[in-house]
Amino acid sequence: MGSLMRLRILLLCSLLLGGCAAAAAVAAVPGVLVDRTMGYFKGQDISLALDMQRSLAAVQQGLERMSLHVNVLEPVPDGYAMEFGNGELDGDIHLQRQTQNLTTLTISAHRGLSQQSSVESAMAKEVLTASEQGEDGAHFEFAGYDSIYAQPETSAEKLGWFRPGTKLNVSVVRKAGWLKIKLPSGQNAYIKGALKSDGT
Repeated sequence: MGSLMRLRILLLCSLLLGGCAAAAAVAAVPGVLVDRTMGYFKGQDISLALDMQRSLAAVQQGLERMSLHVNVLEPVPDGYAMEFGNGELDGDIHLQRQTQNLTTLTISAHRGLSQQSSVESAMAKEVLTASEQGEDGAHFEFAGYDSIYAQPETSAEKLGWFRPGTKLNVSVVRKAGWLKIKLPSGQNAYIKGALKSDGT
C-alpha cells in the first residue's frame, strides 16, 4: 500500500514539474505567449441563411451600427477573414461558406488580452439584425478601401483590402511608399502608405 502511494505521489510530482517546465519555456518567449493568446480566443459562432455576398454586407452594416469598421478584408478558402478595431477594442471575424445560402461567422473580440464575450454577443445580434433587414442584392461596400498586394508593387497579385486611415500593425520596407502588414491568415502582404509623424 505504501509503495502504491509513493508511486502516485511520484507520478503527480512529475506531471506538475512537467507543467512548470512547459510554462517556463513559453514564458521565456513573451511574444509567442501574446500571439497565441490573441489568436486562440474561441469567439461567438452564428449562422446566417444568406449567400456569402449578403453575409459580408450584413457584417459590414452590423459593425458600422456599433461605430466599428472592417479594417482588413482577406479572401480565404471557402470564405473571408476580417479584422476590426478602434485601438482599444480589436478582433476578427471569419466567414465560412457552408452551402450556397448558408454562411457561418465566428466573431472574436478582445481588449488587450481580455476576451470580450458580451461584445461578441452584441456584434452577433447586430449582424443578425442587419441580415434580416438586408435587401437581396446587398453587398460589401468597397468604396473607401484600398488594395493589399502580395509584393510591394501595384502590378502584384491582390490579396485583399484595407481601410486607409485606420490603425494597423505595419512595418517599414525598403521600397519607399510601401508598408508590410500581416493578413488575418498570417500571410505577409504589402500596402501603399506611409507612417504619420507620430509613428501611426
